Amino acid sequence: MKEKTNNYNFYSKKEKLKELFNTPEYQEYKTKSQKTQKTKENLYKFTSIGNSTNTVRNLILINVVLFAASLFSISLIFKYFAMYNILDNKFAIWQPLTSMFLHGGFFHLLFNMIVLWSFGNQLEENVGTKKFLTLYFLSGIVSAIFWMFLGTGPAVGASGALSGLLAAYIFIAPEAKVLLFFIIPMKIKNMVYGFAGFSLVFGLLSLVNPSYGFGVGHFAHLGGLVGGYILTYYWKSKNLIQTF
Repeated sequence: MKEKTNNYNFYSKKEKLKELFNTPEYQEYKTKSQKTQKTKENLYKFTSIGNSTNTVRNLILINVVLFAASLFSISLIFKYFAMYNILDNKFAIWQPLTSMFLHGGFFHLLFNMIVLWSFGNQLEENVGTKKFLTLYFLSGIVSAIFWMFLGTGPAVGASGALSGLLAAYIFIAPEAKVLLFFIIPMKIKNMVYGFAGFSLVFGLLSLVNPSYGFGVGHFAHLGGLVGGYILTYYWKSKNLIQTF
């Protein structure tokens, strides 16, 4: 009985693979793939205030005006128009809408408006004004519903609606790169998934002890992400929006 010898020639296989991947067709495919990936990564860009859409400018203006108006009687405004848990005696049916146009302070307003300006303009250009407003308000309302059942105390701010805008990028431009905190480069989809995880963890911790939430409406953020994700997923599944 003869012993079987292993005659596998690694060098020969390597040369064959080289020939396969050095064909003009493969190189053309590789170049196109690299260009496509580069386009996807660079798809997101900041838009100057002057070139921003009327819708985004109007939303910013409304938020700024209502914030200024609330300063004359902030405790009264919060009592009636902030978002409360459904079991709270301050809860009112109009609060899911009114709460998204109120802010707890100047820096709260400033941060939210920067996010709206940074991500809203390109998103509106991609999906159109009607879908953009639908996404904005539906995300804000779902955000309020989450807070209605899971939150404690008053909640205000546009961040629930803005979370929905961020969630839309998971389907519209997931590979696009942004600078987290204007410093750390990462893909939009990774930023959004990280934000969702952060909101879920600290939201659950706030159920154990409200102080663990650090005064942030984590469940409101999570609700906005869920609302925006579901709506954009529906649009994508029906080919109603352009995705990259």
